[in-house]
Amino acid sequence: MKITNNSDLPLPILLWTVNDSYDYVEDPKYISVTTLLKPVRQIILSRRINQNELSVDAEDYLAASMGTAIHDSIEKAWTQNHEKNLQKLGFNETYINKFKVNPKPEEVKEGDIPVYLEHRSVKEFKGWKIGGKFDFVLNGLLHDNKSTTTMKWTKGSSDNDYRIQGSLYRWLNQDIITEDYIRINFIFTDWSKANALKDPSYPQHRAMYRDIPLMSIQETEAWLMQKLSVLDKYMEADEKDIPLCPEDMLWRTPTKFKFYSNPQAQRATKVFDNQWDAYRYQQIEKNGQGIIKTFVGEARRCRYCNACSLCSQFTKEFPNGT
Repeated sequence: MKITNNSDLPLPILLWTVNDSYDYVEDPKYISVTTLLKPVRQIILSRRINQNELSVDAEDYLAASMGTAIHDSIEKAWTQNHEKNLQKLGFNETYINKFKVNPKPEEVKEGDIPVYLEHRSVKEFKGWKIGGKFDFVLNGLLHDNKSTTTMKWTKGSSDNDYRIQGSLYRWLNQDIITEDYIRINFIFTDWSKANALKDPSYPQHRAMYRDIPLMSIQETEAWLMQKLSVLDKYMEADEKDIPLCPEDMLWRTPTKFKFYSNPQAQRATKVFDNQWDAYRYQQIEKNGQGIIKTFVGEARRCRYCNACSLCSQFTKEFPNGT
């Protein structure tokens, strides 16, 4: 893979962005929990890409590097200093001694509080090796730490992905994860105190959590079986025959309806979020004059897909390229 530095990042930051200590599994039959959340088309075409031919700018790694830094810091706070840190929070020694960090399940005694961090599990299922590494499990409750924008909280756009992700982790770790919900710990990268004061639906703190119910083990296996069967069916299929990425997974921006008083103008007179408001404005406010142009929202996920060079759906969405 060729890495560019078009934004001229200084070397200390540049080196940090490309650092990658993740323990990847090189097995064609291995598929991770996070990969399973992606559309079938993206999963299959990504496997056909020659990684040596890809070109990525270092700036594109910044968000992932920040997320990794937060995950690593949380892990170290527990694996290196949890006794001292619990003391700072006012816990007494008897209670602190109950915490057992990364014990074997059979080593946990009654009254202990087991803590598991960055634990990888693999299970064979329907000819595949399903694997994943969860963030954090505290006394049977799965936590997932997300450094993300406030929109993830207000829109809830990823809540279903979190539900499936958590369900798969529980399916993989039934001896460790015993609660039937996942706790998503949001750390907001764009939080604004001013927005919190004026909007009650906006997250009121820089870090908040949301509990999301998980699927049952039976429902999780049914979901997994269906996903794997589609992958098996189309893994060797021609690109044109692979199902398109569904609309609800394209992260499409809202469609806009732009009114132009002068049909030849480059800039719209007024922009609307729905066609009816645009039509009403044209007929009532402008006496039926001018024109309305529809601008379909952009499929943002396509821009982050490393298989776009092989994908006819991408070409249709972006006929002039990115």
